[in-house]
Amino acid sequence: MSIIEVAILIVVAGVCGAVGQFLSGYSRGGCPVSFVMGLVGAFFGPRVAAAMGWPEPLILPIGAVPFPVVSSVVGALVLVLIVNILTHKRKF
Repeated sequence: MSIIEVAILIVVAGVCGAVGQFLSGYSRGGCPVSFVMGLVGAFFGPRVAAAMGWPEPLILPIGAVPFPVVSSVVGALVLVLIVNILTHKRKF
């Protein structure tokens, strides 16, 4: 895997994180947080989907690596929602 392919994977994961943040309606931290959420979502989302036996409807081939887009977005969305629940300030 070349440096360009790794950079493309990171950018696609960042876009998946941004989409996950947009869908959740929670935005804190800007682009760096979107990239981190996307990377973590891209790591955990496809593994959870595979463990539950869910098919992947959209796979983006980047070099020799298949990137599961939908489960990465769902993984980022779930991660963003969990972070939102844990860091939400409550008003009494």
